[in-house]
Amino acid sequence: MNDAQLLATLLFSETKDLTDAEGIANVVKNRMNRPQRFGSTLPEVIFAPGQFSGVNSNEWNKVTRGQLNPDEENIFKQMLRISHASLTGKLQDTTDGADHYVNLKLARPAWARVYEKKKKIGEHTYFKETLQKRKEVR
Repeated sequence: MNDAQLLATLLFSETKDLTDAEGIANVVKNRMNRPQRFGSTLPEVIFAPGQFSGVNSNEWNKVTRGQLNPDEENIFKQMLRISHASLTGKLQDTTDGADHYVNLKLARPAWARVYEKKKKIGEHTYFKETLQKRKEVR
């Protein structure tokens, strides 16, 4: 699996909303811009333990096993387009530099109370970690 396919698989496993997928792609890219904190390669960022709930989920496995129905294939093709744009620097950052996101209807992580709230896109709310706030969460 190449980087574009890996990122598209993550996007598909996290959302089916294309605008939200762009936000998630931006979070991944923003994390890659901070290698000392999140990892320097796409696989390091995506497979970091406990970071993305979609990794190895049922939706992830549908992609990796080639079990997408025609509608899902269509969505995945759009996720690939977003992935390519992100990895080539052609995707505008709609998250204002966010490096975290969460669906607050499903989870309330401690960091969401202290990190800087940036945007709400689709079902996800996007946040940016700051060094001071990171220490407060620990």
